[in-house]
Amino acid sequence: MRVLLAEDHKMVRQGTRLYLEGEGIEIVGEATNGREALEMARALHPDVVVMDIHMPELTGIEATRRIRHEMPDVRVLVLTAYDNPAYVQALLEAGADGFVLKTAELAELLRALREVAIGGTAFDPAVMSKAAQEVGEGLTDREREVLLCAARGLTNKQIGAALFISDRTVQGHLQNMYEKLGVASRTEAVTTALARGLITLEGGDA
Repeated sequence: MRVLLAEDHKMVRQGTRLYLEGEGIEIVGEATNGREALEMARALHPDVVVMDIHMPELTGIEATRRIRHEMPDVRVLVLTAYDNPAYVQALLEAGADGFVLKTAELAELLRALREVAIGGTAFDPAVMSKAAQEVGEGLTDREREVLLCAARGLTNKQIGAALFISDRTVQGHLQNMYEKLGVASRTEAVTTALARGLITLEGGDA
């Protein structure tokens, strides 16, 4: 596994490198700011970029967005001290493959790195729960009802009949949820809502 470290704090960067190299991970480069991370990713094409959020010149969020857009096979694992739900949402939209807090055990970082490298995702459960709660609070009760019906496989017409609203209103609710959840389709909305615990098929709303 070839890894690029993007971290502006030298001590954190060196400590991370020493640990990962001790575990047999090849560190192909160290970037000290977001722009450098992007340029090094282009030049070195690593398997995974371990990315900080707050860095000079270009944020980790923007660097992640550009890397994932230009090099979709390069994975990005975010390693940060911040668990702000707004950052989590922005990173998901940017295409990050994982999110690990710097307060986590080093072994957790290694597990996340290996999972991301093979094409999986590795998001800190506590951070995702916090983010899901904030996003969930942005959904109206009616939107939750529509989403739950969609998750159960009902068509717009069937949802409208079940909730005593028109097909057009159902579609309007779905479009609003797509925007709030950062998705583009009914399937993505349902999958995202289930993954974040916003709804559950067993017992209605989460």
